Amino acid sequence: MATSILMKLSIATIGTTFITLGTFSTAQAGLINFDTDANGNSINAPSLFFNSTALTDLYAPLGVKFSGSGQLSGGSIIDQLGNFGVNALSGSNFLAFNRDAMLSNGGIPTDPETISFADSIGDFSIFASGGVFSNTFQLQAFDINNLLLGASTINTAVGEWKKLSFSSSLGNVSKVVLTGTGAASYFVYDNLSFTPVSKSVPEPGSLLGLVTFATFGATSLLKFKQQQKASVKA
Repeated sequence: MATSILMKLSIATIGTTFITLGTFSTAQAGLINFDTDANGNSINAPSLFFNSTALTDLYAPLGVKFSGSGQLSGGSIIDQLGNFGVNALSGSNFLAFNRDAMLSNGGIPTDPETISFADSIGDFSIFASGGVFSNTFQLQAFDINNLLLGASTINTAVGEWKKLSFSSSLGNVSKVVLTGTGAASYFVYDNLSFTPVSKSVPEPGSLLGLVTFATFGATSLLKFKQQQKASVKA
């Protein structure tokens, strides 16, 4: 009876080893306020679009990349002195858009804006404002296969900041797309936050060791049982 129980425990150890491969844990949350770069250095942003370019890989060291509707187009980090009708939430910069403006390299600071993550995330949020206009904003979340996971929408009043967010219990968000769906041609975003998800996968050597240990235990118990039977026959 004891031998049978120990054999089951050894086999269960192997099963537990492989079940561990499917678990994940949340990593430290990230915050981008557009006032500092990925290394914490202050950003001296211009207040006019024609003195700026679209935000792309400034925050790549944090695992975050930005892209607009074209190679040179997209949102730009702009100082609040650009007369958007609203102050930045922290510091003096925000991610700004103006569909009627032009960037220094000929790009257009227009949306939709795609924010991609090197590692999948479980939670995402960003504050949006239409400044001197009321506006409507939409967030769409996609997985690594570009499958739409869901969307959320908010309406902002004149001069109001409101949080736009999305959460996935599976932690499988690979990118989000932000779009101003109201009539306003210019608007801003600030204080982006996200929570990466890291998979808890054992090292190959550790996995092999666990399987070997469990197999060795099961084999030893089997030999012991066979020896007992032989002794009885003798």
